[in-house]
Amino acid sequence: MNKPNIILILTDHFRRDSLRPDITPTLCQLAGSGTNFANAYSAAPLCQPARNSIITGMHPSVTGICGNQSPPIDDSLRDDTFMNHLQTAGYHTAMIGKHHYIDRYGIGMDISADTPEIQRYGFDHVCQVNDDGENLHNDDEYTRWLADNGKLDEFRAIDVWGTSQHPFPADETADGFIGVNGIRFVKDYKEDKPFYLNLSFIGPHPPFWHPAGFDVDPDQATDPIGVKEPGNVRERRTHYLAKCRLIDHYVAGLLQVLEEREMRENTVIIFSSDHGDCLGDFDIWDKRFFYEASVGVPLFMCGAQVESEARQSGARISKALVSHLDLYPTVLGLAGLDAEPDRRRPGRDLRSIVSGAGGGHEHIVSELATAMMIRTGNWKLVFDPQAGGVQQLFNLVRDPDELDNLAGAAGYESITAQLGEKLLADKIRRSQFTHVKEEQRLQRVHIE
Repeated sequence: MNKPNIILILTDHFRRDSLRPDITPTLCQLAGSGTNFANAYSAAPLCQPARNSIITGMHPSVTGICGNQSPPIDDSLRDDTFMNHLQTAGYHTAMIGKHHYIDRYGIGMDISADTPEIQRYGFDHVCQVNDDGENLHNDDEYTRWLADNGKLDEFRAIDVWGTSQHPFPADETADGFIGVNGIRFVKDYKEDKPFYLNLSFIGPHPPFWHPAGFDVDPDQATDPIGVKEPGNVRERRTHYLAKCRLIDHYVAGLLQVLEEREMRENTVIIFSSDHGDCLGDFDIWDKRFFYEASVGVPLFMCGAQVESEARQSGARISKALVSHLDLYPTVLGLAGLDAEPDRRRPGRDLRSIVSGAGGGHEHIVSELATAMMIRTGNWKLVFDPQAGGVQQLFNLVRDPDELDNLAGAAGYESITAQLGEKLLADKIRRSQFTHVKEEQRLQRVHIE
């Protein structure tokens, strides 16, 4: 069997509940043609830690990338990304859009100068685009394109945080530029080898502005949870959904080109987001929290080597607990490679979950700064020693909206202790080990 092309479509701040037929019909059709993972989680609800965890298969506490101003991962990890292994296996690799593997958010910077450094992560082709807002005072491939077309001054004269209406047509927005270049990459691809494409949109990251033709009716937006006075949240959410709709438009264009080039049958498409967004829930306009809206992510895969038969109830939806860390062994497995055994990489090939050959995880761990979250089938616990210990405890079966925080409540001491023990065991398993010759000398330590 020929090695498949692999396309990872990555977004920023995209909530699970934004995958909706009325907003993202193309993405929903794709999810329905493969397997949609309803309980997928980011390894960290923040951009730079999450994205480095995706490409290394390791938690932030292992990569050392614990915030958005972290230094780059060390060279040994950079050489061990799944993209570098794909290159070794004969893939042509490309990154188009936002990467945020390194922090380049300053003033007067041209991030295109970083291209050789980004290629070191395992890319043959790189086209870098900054977040909207950052491109007002920094340069990238998009601002260079605007300058070449005489539109940069007009773009930078706009208060992007004070408007919801983008002045340019869709193809001339930052996400449009990313989408057009991703479609062009596939349309013009002539290499005699399979390709890996990371098409990485900057939306629906704020600011919530969008071009004409993608408006969303306010009635299509939902009210926030955990808020007594929602204010103008519904209006802001409509603009957020419009950015999701814009991304869906370019995914449709990408599919059309794959069909035209007869590549669709031998291409795997994976869709996800680095994290979600509270989007006004609990009066929070940010990620960085372990609420489902923030740490939960959309994740589906379809195409070659992916189970696609529908169940009687409709599309194939897996309720298994999965993590972004599972993408590392999954991508390598799709390319016919085996991930080397490594205690630092707890991920599992998602195809085994899809096929029924293996289950999901007993629990999922996510990290950010001094806090950690553990999610089991029914429960979620958030522990932050710097803030005083257990911060949140939710029974997600009885309380899916996370409105009843049981941390410290009488009667829940046992489950709190159990989850705390699991969290400690997980941390020790990843960070401490011994050598075989010491196995019988250290209390019969088990070697994994």
